[in-house]
Amino acid sequence: MNRVIIFFLAFVCMASCKKEQTQNGQMSSLLFSEEHATKTAGIKERFTEGKIDVEIYFPGNRLSEILKKVDPSKGDTQQQMEEFVKEISPEEREKISRITQGNPVLALQIMFAPMLKNEIFVKENRVTAKCDGMMYHLENTLNADTETGMIFVRSQSDQKKQVTFKYDKDFFKENQFQTKIDLQAYDRKPTGETALIAGYPCRKALYTLKGGNNAVRIGKLEVWTSEYVPKSLNFIHPYYLEEAHGIMKIAIYQGTESEVPMIYEFKKLTPSTVSNSDMEIRKSEPVYESSDMMEIGSKLMGIMFGG
Repeated sequence: MNRVIIFFLAFVCMASCKKEQTQNGQMSSLLFSEEHATKTAGIKERFTEGKIDVEIYFPGNRLSEILKKVDPSKGDTQQQMEEFVKEISPEEREKISRITQGNPVLALQIMFAPMLKNEIFVKENRVTAKCDGMMYHLENTLNADTETGMIFVRSQSDQKKQVTFKYDKDFFKENQFQTKIDLQAYDRKPTGETALIAGYPCRKALYTLKGGNNAVRIGKLEVWTSEYVPKSLNFIHPYYLEEAHGIMKIAIYQGTESEVPMIYEFKKLTPSTVSNSDMEIRKSEPVYESSDMMEIGSKLMGIMFGG
């Protein structure tokens, strides 16, 4: 476990952070709309079936650039990171070191978020996500009508380490497998701002932590939602907020005055017929029930920390 954490903190300190480029972010959000929708109105048909490509990134940050180069199919992701980090100049390493020192939450976000690959399939009342993080491969399928699902997780470094378990609507709340934002702790304010995210018109709301910064809570979130995207997708996100419509983009700031967010964004929505194989996930044996949390937790620790 210590080896993993030391490596992880080391490569974070070797990345290069810059301030968010607002104009670049707007261009990214509008890119798909210019190709597939009118420039003013966007797509105003409900997305009910198809594939969603998701990206988790840090705007203007060399770390995002490096992570995009990592290919889980080529083996040891940590070794790949070590090789890519060598491309960064000493000056860049020093710069990022000054920014990341004292911010272990940022390091944990990168470790546990599915930064490498993230795609979602939607069909009728079902949603299936398939994604890759630095430490794991994860597949998650959800039936929105019954609020039940199943998750498969496998280690990137040792594919023999894997676990499959079922869950219901109370599982994430009780076990914090998904980060649920406590609305009681935040002030929510609709900003009146609108934007096209992946071609769909969205409205922005701002969540600000009550009482100022807190080391164990996210300081600020910017959330874009669209009435044309299913609300059930919100249960697949790594961060869950009780919004009335489907969440298309979340910008997560560690402090209320932070300038470098981590962004979770739907980059492309492709309406299409989804096959049953796309909706299915892998399964290992045994398949645990959600009540078997001790066994599930032990398996996950081995996957995440190599134990």
